[in-house]
Amino acid sequence: MLNRRAMLLGASALAAAGVAGAAMAIRSKWQTHPNTAVINWLKANALPITSAEPGTDFKDLDQLRPLIADARVVSLGEATHGTREFFQLKHRMIEYCVSQLGFTMIGFEAQYGSTLAVNDYVLNGRGNARDVIAGMEFWTWDTEEVVALVEWVRAWNIANTRKVKFYGFDMQSSPASGMHLLAYLERVAPHLAVVCEQNIAPLVSAYVADDLRLMPTIVRDQAMSQLEIVLDGFATQRADWIARSSESEWNLARQSAIVLDQFARRNAMDNESLSWAKTLRFRDRCMAANVRSLLDAEGPGAKAVLWAHNGHVQRSPLVAFKVIELAYMGSHLHTMFGKEMVTVGFAFNQGGFRAVDESGKLRDHTVPPAPDGYIDAALAATGLPLLALDLANIPPDGPVAKWLAAKPSQRSIGSTFYGDSSNYSDVADPREKYDILLFVERTTASRGNPRPVAQVVAEGGSNNAPTNLQLAASAATVPDGWRAINHSWHPYWLSTAEDRTLEAGRAVRIARSDDTVIWGDGGITQNFPVGRFRGQRLAFSANMRADAARIGTGAQLVIRFLAKGGDAVQVVQSGAPVRSSRWMRHSIAADVPRNAERIQICLVVTGAAAGWFGDVDLEVKPAEGVVALGDADEPRPKRKRSPRPWDMPPQSLPIGERLGIGIR
Repeated sequence: MLNRRAMLLGASALAAAGVAGAAMAIRSKWQTHPNTAVINWLKANALPITSAEPGTDFKDLDQLRPLIADARVVSLGEATHGTREFFQLKHRMIEYCVSQLGFTMIGFEAQYGSTLAVNDYVLNGRGNARDVIAGMEFWTWDTEEVVALVEWVRAWNIANTRKVKFYGFDMQSSPASGMHLLAYLERVAPHLAVVCEQNIAPLVSAYVADDLRLMPTIVRDQAMSQLEIVLDGFATQRADWIARSSESEWNLARQSAIVLDQFARRNAMDNESLSWAKTLRFRDRCMAANVRSLLDAEGPGAKAVLWAHNGHVQRSPLVAFKVIELAYMGSHLHTMFGKEMVTVGFAFNQGGFRAVDESGKLRDHTVPPAPDGYIDAALAATGLPLLALDLANIPPDGPVAKWLAAKPSQRSIGSTFYGDSSNYSDVADPREKYDILLFVERTTASRGNPRPVAQVVAEGGSNNAPTNLQLAASAATVPDGWRAINHSWHPYWLSTAEDRTLEAGRAVRIARSDDTVIWGDGGITQNFPVGRFRGQRLAFSANMRADAARIGTGAQLVIRFLAKGGDAVQVVQSGAPVRSSRWMRHSIAADVPRNAERIQICLVVTGAAAGWFGDVDLEVKPAEGVVALGDADEPRPKRKRSPRPWDMPPQSLPIGERLGIGIR
């Protein structure tokens, strides 16, 4: 699934490319074109690399030992997020750093919480490599090449007493960290876990987490306050919680709380001016802090190899439009570690890679040889298909130094690519960004792993009025007038439940299997015009029950109020998911925002669980100016209520105008 977070993966590279392109246009070409002396120096000083294939002997990489042996952090970049040879070379570098130089930790530009399953696999063999990698949430890493790396780390840990850990240091997603934190608190502080489950519920749901900024103020404030309380608990109750678990588990759970706090703060920035700059800057600062925190938790002897894009590992900040400085993760790490950090950038001349195109489709792309004047073209002129360049070895004076000081261009492609390769370049002196540059003359696209077959669902869900609240299904498993939603690697399956609801109505069952990747959401939804609800209070309720063993999982209700273009302007969630196996009626109510044009109602299951829904109802009430969240009634027999116009079967529903629910 290509969601908002996945699309944001390329934001840093695109921002850099736009600024770089503007700078390039005002410079004379002769300033950046290398002369013969530059090419000759590169030919004489480039370090040939034998192969990108993992498992190759280390004679060629031994050339880099003097440069990286004393480092505590080696950051490996990439010029695209979808190049097979980059991934393979990084795999080789990790093999070398682990087996020859004693490195003990691998850090990925991936969500911290979701990579805990990868760490569990490489240490304990729980699950399988393909599933835990899919759970990392980024299509960029869901590849054959990363599977091969993870399998190698698992084999290393089986054969050696010095174990290698595998962590993500990113914070753009919250559900996996939320579930991890709740599970830990349930062990060490059960009463705190119950309160926390309610107050951070939006952060645990993959369907609504990104919309935290659109939720009522009280919900946002409760989430932030709860995280502050939890983090304080990690400090004040440290000894007690470690006694109930272990120091390692305490460190990992505390990191989950930190990541949740980071995510919530970053999410709030989307409501602010210049949010693109603030969020990029904040994200990289958080990633650097997370690397430092993970290293500290591993102890003074820990050494880490990091895997990220060139734009994140580089030391030098980007100054956008001459006034906005964007300090990257590498900038912060350089401040923290100084000479103990070595940064390796990657470059290529031509070939294939994977990226999302302008239509939102993930596919293979190909670019021709780099234009004259690009660093990539100059390195290609050496005639070496693979090479390493020690940037510190470049003489401070002379033709090479002069050429690099003029800031030649270098390809820089993130997770998106819209077809014009000239727009995807970075203008800089590579000596300011990296210590070493690894170059591949011709590349191929990374190889994505096959995805599981999702359940075939009916189209629909956009109606002229509330439709089929009885959840009748004429043919497909999805009720008529509804459509399925899936925010999970493992698909959710819909079926008509055999049991009847409290009011003897039809029930729908939404479920997915239990596995190592426990986070994700699935459900059904429909939307309709505001119509008669405008200026009123909408109460959305349903009878619900669940089979949900884990804290943070279960059934929930969601209302999304949509603007004319389809973007949400407010989102309301029913609080902590229902986990009880008993039928119980739950409801949420909210005043309809003035700028809402459509209303979307959703029946959602969070995590590896099963949820049953029935007796869905909508009521119109006078506006109150407040939001009612998670109202729950005791189980009761069939209740009497006034008939609703949408109670009739979907095939006989009159048009919206006859119901007084006209589109405005």
